[in-house]
Amino acid sequence: MTIYAKWIEADGRFAFSPDDNGGVAIESARHIELLDALAAGKHLTADGNGAPAISEPAAYAPTVDELCQRIDTAADAARRAVAGDPLRAVEYDRARLAAEQFAAAGYQSEVPAMVAAWAINGRTAQQAADSILAEAAAYTHALELLRTTRLAAKEQVRTLMAANQVEQAQQVADQTIAAIEAAVAGIGNNS
Repeated sequence: MTIYAKWIEADGRFAFSPDDNGGVAIESARHIELLDALAAGKHLTADGNGAPAISEPAAYAPTVDELCQRIDTAADAARRAVAGDPLRAVEYDRARLAAEQFAAAGYQSEVPAMVAAWAINGRTAQQAADSILAEAAAYTHALELLRTTRLAAKEQVRTLMAANQVEQAQQVADQTIAAIEAAVAGIGNNS
């Protein structure tokens, strides 16, 4: 049986009909092959003679903004994992300041409340202050690493995408996200 396949440019598809619709005549077996290809996710295009041809769908290519947003989202999640809510970050910073003042006074002044709150379970005030300062240093280092990693990676992604090196840009984004997650492992609320 003959089927007619006419490319409809406005719809970006073929119209198939058993009646002559002005398209290219194909055999019914070819028509079934074309329908099976569509069901399998393939695309149909018109060849040079207007006949249907099976093609692979175009690979998804992310945009620069999408890749950069993935990097930013990973960094945002990493910061939240370390500090928790923004007010907790303020609390940690206040504890750091109190611990610095206590340490600068040779651990001899009155123990600041923020330090005393951590001097529990047999921990001395000096041990609490040192613990707070060590955690604050790790937190600050993680934030600096997140910022420098994130911004450098986004610039590298922009450069690669401008050179049409999409696959390499995707790899940079994936590697950066993994590096960001590793950078905060065991720090702050992420321990």
